[in-house]
Amino acid sequence: MQGQNQNRKPPSPANTMQKPQKLPGGMIQDLQEDITCPICLGPFVDPVSIDCGHNFCRGCLSHYWRGFLPHGYRCPQCRQPCSRDRIKSDTRLRNLVEKIRQLPVQEIQKELKMPTSLLPSGQPVQLLSLNENGVLCLQEEVLSHCLEQEQVKDCPVCLVSILGEHRRGKSFLLNFLLRRLRNLEIEGASWMGEEAEPLKGFEWRPGPRSTTKGVWIWSQPFWIPSEQGKVAMFLMDTEGSLDLERSKEVSIKLSAFSMLLSSYLILNVATMMKDSDLEYLETFVYVAETVGRTCKLKPIQRLDVVVRDWYFPAVFRYQGGQACLQDTIQKLKGPPGRHPRALEALRSRNTHCYLMPFPGKSLVMGTRGTLADMDYDFRDCLREYVDGLARSAGNHVRRDQEGKALTGAELADRIKNFSDILKKHKFHFSSATEMAINLRNWEIQEMFEEFIKEQDQLTLPMLKCLKVTPKSMAQRLKHELERRCNESLEGDGSASKEELKSLLQSSAKDFLDRYGRRYTSHALKAGLAIGVGTVGLAGGAIGAGVAGAILAAEAAVLGTEAVFAIGTMAGAGTFALAGGGIGARLGHCFGKRKTQDAQNGVRNDEQEEDEDLSDEKCLIGQQDGR
Repeated sequence: MQGQNQNRKPPSPANTMQKPQKLPGGMIQDLQEDITCPICLGPFVDPVSIDCGHNFCRGCLSHYWRGFLPHGYRCPQCRQPCSRDRIKSDTRLRNLVEKIRQLPVQEIQKELKMPTSLLPSGQPVQLLSLNENGVLCLQEEVLSHCLEQEQVKDCPVCLVSILGEHRRGKSFLLNFLLRRLRNLEIEGASWMGEEAEPLKGFEWRPGPRSTTKGVWIWSQPFWIPSEQGKVAMFLMDTEGSLDLERSKEVSIKLSAFSMLLSSYLILNVATMMKDSDLEYLETFVYVAETVGRTCKLKPIQRLDVVVRDWYFPAVFRYQGGQACLQDTIQKLKGPPGRHPRALEALRSRNTHCYLMPFPGKSLVMGTRGTLADMDYDFRDCLREYVDGLARSAGNHVRRDQEGKALTGAELADRIKNFSDILKKHKFHFSSATEMAINLRNWEIQEMFEEFIKEQDQLTLPMLKCLKVTPKSMAQRLKHELERRCNESLEGDGSASKEELKSLLQSSAKDFLDRYGRRYTSHALKAGLAIGVGTVGLAGGAIGAGVAGAILAAEAAVLGTEAVFAIGTMAGAGTFALAGGGIGARLGHCFGKRKTQDAQNGVRNDEQEEDEDLSDEKCLIGQQDGR
């Protein structure tokens, strides 16, 4: 024992120092973390423990494990295999939750200094409005406040948006989702509120006249759990995109922005999947693909088709919805093969259908939207659908084409860029096809301009430039122009394609004019430098003469008289030392012959192109001293 004590190391100063006591705020924060469910991020409701020792709300765990049976159950936190049969109620943890809940809520918020933006508050604000001329305007201040605020800008975002015919209860459905998100920790149906509680949130009212204009967004996010952590969830209320009071162009642009603002899309239809609904879905998918390509986003990530006022057969919810979905798919598969994009979207594994019954005459005729006015079966279906959406939406964050989750700030940038494109080019979209053609042509024009910039940068150095004659550069641009025009979309006529070709030709001509002057300047400087710097070497003198000959070959750029003079001067600039006369005579002869050929037009284009390539090799070879 004594030897052991002698060998024992003395305690370090860090170990002997007394740990500072936590302030009350830190203690409360620790307690809050101890009673927080890792799935819903709210206080435990009926907490249970599983094999690995982690705790969850019973309802959260059951919902999370739904559909995991073929692969076995795993802990949502540590991913360890678990048995559903060995779930145990954690009585001690439940009692702790109840005690902490008895603490004054205002004091807890004061101690934790909880940001107000994290509280379930906020209000609907207009994100996309229409000015007096009927033009859609993006409210960038609202966009920045929502997606670029401190807590959201670096977090993944989920955006729930409802599309469909106007006056079909889209705002009504959103307001119940709003009510659910404010009470995520509550199990059962009590989150739906009191029987006589009026429905508030996004503006809504019964009757034939539309309420929502443009696109509205809830000003504050709702923080919901996902497998990757917390997700900022926003709700969007969109004007009825099939509103006949709106022009086709406004409807198309509304659909385009709705696509940008959706990672969880709900298509709201009435009574059944009608041909008009499928036609609209076809149009929207086309718009989604076009905008997705332009903004490098996944077109449609999750699609719910919610059929309202379904009446036959009386089988509702997901069970009836999936049967209805399969029936619609079978009809679309047959002749004449209409709506191919709608068919592809409906067949996706990320598309689901849900049937909801008629809500009741009292609710339709009333103005308060209370639970007391709803038929029981409608109330039950509404509760189930909203519950499922709120629990699973965190797994449907906005993603780019490669599948990377976008943060709030990244998504805001893409929305602003798309809005700038529409403003700058003043696109007019009378149809989804015209929108696709215009955006595709703009994209091709941008790619062609980028190709020109790339060629411009590559040929800035003298030696790089002298390896590519203006004739060769013209061929490069011609091939690129033809390739890009072949990638353009066909419209009702050929005007759009010819228009694009004319724009690309104009850009190519401007660059070739600049490039010709640059090439000539470099060639003249190179010819003189080689001739003067050879100190009498015959090869160097010949090189100067050949440089002049190449300049003469570009008579179309400088004019024949100027080229004749340059051809002679480049050869003569060798101090007339040994071989200098050879360079002068060679340059003079080549220059004279090239000038005469240019005037008489004796060579065809193919011969001229071959000779240009030979001239390039000759010039570079003489510069290397060969």
